[in-house]
Amino acid sequence: MSLSVKRLLVAGVFCAAVVFHLAVVNQDFPVLAKNGFLYDDSFYAFKIAHSLATGTGASFDGIHPTNGFQPLYVFLLVPFYWLFPSNLVTPIYAALMLSALFTALTAVLLFKILGRYTSSKVALLLTAIWAFSPVVTKQAANGLETSLALLLFASVVHVYLSRIRAVIAPPTRSFVVLGVLVGLAMLARIDEVFLGLVVLLDYLLVLRKRRAGTGALKGVFAAVLTAVVAYSPWVVYNAVSLGGVVQDSGTATRYLSLAYAPFFGLGSTDVASSGPSAGFLWGNIVHSFSVLKLSPPLHAFFRGAEKLGVAIGAPGTVTVLADVVGLALAAAFVYVVVLRKRSLRVKGFDEIQFLLILAVVIIAAYSLYVFGAFFFVRYFYPIYFILCIYAGLLFEELFRRLPLSAAAGRWSFAVILAGFMCAFSYMAYTCACKSYPIYCFYDAARWVEDNTSPDDTIGVFQSGAIGYFAHRRVINLDGKVNSQALQALKGGRLGDYLRREGIDVVIDNKNVLELFLTGGFNERNYGDPLVLLGLHRLECGAKDGVPGWAAYRVNGFANSHHSPGVSSPGHALQNR
Repeated sequence: MSLSVKRLLVAGVFCAAVVFHLAVVNQDFPVLAKNGFLYDDSFYAFKIAHSLATGTGASFDGIHPTNGFQPLYVFLLVPFYWLFPSNLVTPIYAALMLSALFTALTAVLLFKILGRYTSSKVALLLTAIWAFSPVVTKQAANGLETSLALLLFASVVHVYLSRIRAVIAPPTRSFVVLGVLVGLAMLARIDEVFLGLVVLLDYLLVLRKRRAGTGALKGVFAAVLTAVVAYSPWVVYNAVSLGGVVQDSGTATRYLSLAYAPFFGLGSTDVASSGPSAGFLWGNIVHSFSVLKLSPPLHAFFRGAEKLGVAIGAPGTVTVLADVVGLALAAAFVYVVVLRKRSLRVKGFDEIQFLLILAVVIIAAYSLYVFGAFFFVRYFYPIYFILCIYAGLLFEELFRRLPLSAAAGRWSFAVILAGFMCAFSYMAYTCACKSYPIYCFYDAARWVEDNTSPDDTIGVFQSGAIGYFAHRRVINLDGKVNSQALQALKGGRLGDYLRREGIDVVIDNKNVLELFLTGGFNERNYGDPLVLLGLHRLECGAKDGVPGWAAYRVNGFANSHHSPGVSSPGHALQNR
């Protein structure tokens, strides 16, 4: 493939990715808000950016300062709210279009990384698979920092591989560039610190293998110092303004993951106080690996198996068979790229092995400590990128070994590839054009606007969209952007906290309300446990577009409110 043709094809894929993702993010706003694109957490970022732009400071509710957001992304959103201070929707579209551009630029970096080890055809194929895959389509339109963080992740990998790892004596400026990128990546998502640490370890091992002298460490120190300097303003702000350096959202996510254990069949409400049990850990590990099925090169297979199982009336059996095949593929993958890599014809596996180590670190971190069973897709987003790199190298290895010179071989390969691309394209289309609602946060915000007084203070656990759209004083109760609420939750003092904040109405999914306001689920027939605790139920439900949700007006809220782990299920009711 000539250089001009390659550049034309890359430009074509880049432009197609931009157009595709711009089309996705410019759908009607209710579609984006209700059909699985924007998360409720997205509105935390939007509201904090709005608060910064309007002079309220880093706060979700305008009262409680917070660091429960990824700073680089939120700061990038602030100019949109300067331009449109009274328009709540236009800045969101601007943010989503920016994410679409980040996604297309990431595709270019993936092509460049793959191009170091594979043919242009393979690199272009895997780049297209990544750029148009359903998981990327969803995450590029989620309204969070995901696309920005992955762009910086890919930039760090590209610079490290091309300008440092492959060079015997890299200039100091290359290390400075790497350090700046790592620092920005950490500001985009704090867990990018794992990338920086793994890259540092990998390069130290490279220097040891080369028997480099101590002078080679000068560049390492330059990179580390630059990364620390780039990230330090955020640390200083947290220490001075909030008295700590740990982000509210990270602390809350771990606690909520434990507290929500009953929702996912991973344990009882006691897990929140007693700590993760063996069953809880195993459930998170299983869930982590099940999420890997969404990896762009594998998703069509697992989705196709799921559809086939439904079609033939044996979904469970086909799913188990697909999982067995998946486990066999995973075992073969580890065997080939770890144990037999020296016998491979493609000589890039040694250089990128640090990415496999990084993937293991990320899986371990989110399976064994942070948890968050329902957050894993975006937490594992870098792993999908890593697996696309490995898939490209394995495709190249396969092509070099297959007898494609024969007509039969070429036709067989063409048929298999065509079948895969047809299934993949159908999935990409259906994901981009979702037509059914799965989130009710937008409707809940409208309900609050229509059914409460402008003077009411509203308490909500999942409060992002409601706090953003409802013209009310909305207090976050799950602690993601309110450290005081988190401490009240963990200490079993939520009732006191509601009174102290002057909260008039509490609204959320009824299971969530019962979990946090009664210390567990209403396992026995007590009627409405929240009414028994002194709350007056308001009419809110499926007819309002918020199935499973309930709203209560606070009337002399009782003292015996306990969060999960503080009391056993139903304990608050039994004491009345």
